[in-house]
Amino acid sequence: MRPRSFSFIHPGHCRKVNEDSFYANDQDGLWIVCDGMGGHDDGLYASSLATDCFEALELNLDFEGNTNRIIETIHVIKKQLDKKVSLSKKEVMIGTTLILLYIEDNKGFCINAGDSRCYIVRDNTLSLISMDHTKELINEYGSQTVLTNALFSPGDVSIDIKKFNVQKEDVFLLCSDGLYNSLENKKIKQAMNLQSIELGLKSLSNSVLSTNADDNITGIIVGVL
Repeated sequence: MRPRSFSFIHPGHCRKVNEDSFYANDQDGLWIVCDGMGGHDDGLYASSLATDCFEALELNLDFEGNTNRIIETIHVIKKQLDKKVSLSKKEVMIGTTLILLYIEDNKGFCINAGDSRCYIVRDNTLSLISMDHTKELINEYGSQTVLTNALFSPGDVSIDIKKFNVQKEDVFLLCSDGLYNSLENKKIKQAMNLQSIELGLKSLSNSVLSTNADDNITGIIVGVL
């Protein structure tokens, strides 16, 4: 089986700075989407730090060895975030969501921290592999969804890890919340079910950019051939 991907990133229609980052490596079977938080500079620093660290990672072991290296890299990122915060002269919290997909042959591995998502379409059914780390707060101004976890500093590392079998013709979507908050599941499934993943990605990007698109948007479609 050969995985292949197409990706796009866009600041959206309302924000001047894009705090999202992504990394796609079809050869190594590794794809990542990060949504930074902590203000323009700090959010972009955190998301870019994560993707840069994975870009430098060598995946030349077996499946279990490579998954262990991936997890170790997350702890390296956390230490760098801690260092950034410790050098700051003011109280700050910086971090990034992380959704990561790793595929080797018929084995898959997903790591999640935050509310960026990994979807799968298999046998014409759309499902979520990841689970959002969020909660809903209700106050006098209405309801608001807030993050309960991410890869951030100060704080502890807490990640969800899922391992699963990969089948031929599986299609995956990794995305930040700027994408799925703007589109219904029906639209997402239709795009992922198109004849080619390249057309699927174009359909997703066109659909989300035809909305208000008030957040940064990142998406990677991965098809297993």
